Amino acid sequence: MTNRNSIFTCQPIPNGHSWTIVSKLGRILKAAEERYGERDKLFTILGIEINQLEHPQIWFPGETNNIIIQLTADCLYDMNRAVYQLAHEVIHCLNPVLGGNTNYLEEGLATHFAVEYTKLNGYGNWIVSSPDYLKALNLIEQIFQIEPQIISKIKSMKENLFFVEKKDLLSINENIPDFLAEELVRKF
Repeated sequence: MTNRNSIFTCQPIPNGHSWTIVSKLGRILKAAEERYGERDKLFTILGIEINQLEHPQIWFPGETNNIIIQLTADCLYDMNRAVYQLAHEVIHCLNPVLGGNTNYLEEGLATHFAVEYTKLNGYGNWIVSSPDYLKALNLIEQIFQIEPQIISKIKSMKENLFFVEKKDLLSINENIPDFLAEELVRKF
């Protein structure tokens, strides 16, 4: 059996240790906050764990303001996949909603950020294959073409992307088509 290091294994290197998925969380969170605004500090990110579910998620243990980011088991020995999933889930940690409610706007942003972050930082070129996530990604890319600063403009109006309404999007830019605004605010 070959010795494979998991995403949690810290390897000694000169003057320190290598980056694990936990230490990468800080960099990814910083990049997301620089791009889309500070996270809601009423929530505490406790860390990362591996789950046996089909999809990664954020979990609120005990229905509290604590968050655990859960990655899928196929990430355990695949840092590129782990970074992709973590980058996606970090967006959900910026302004979380207890119960995990999201809309196409937030899922599109999370998918867009994950694809972009991994590509720019050498963690692969991820192709979105899930029809729902692909739809969310296409919707966010359409609105970015019309209004590149849409997220910062939304956040100046609303704390949380989940609570954005069609009228909010239309008030930001009159060139946003009704159908696009309607699809973005639909529950995912």
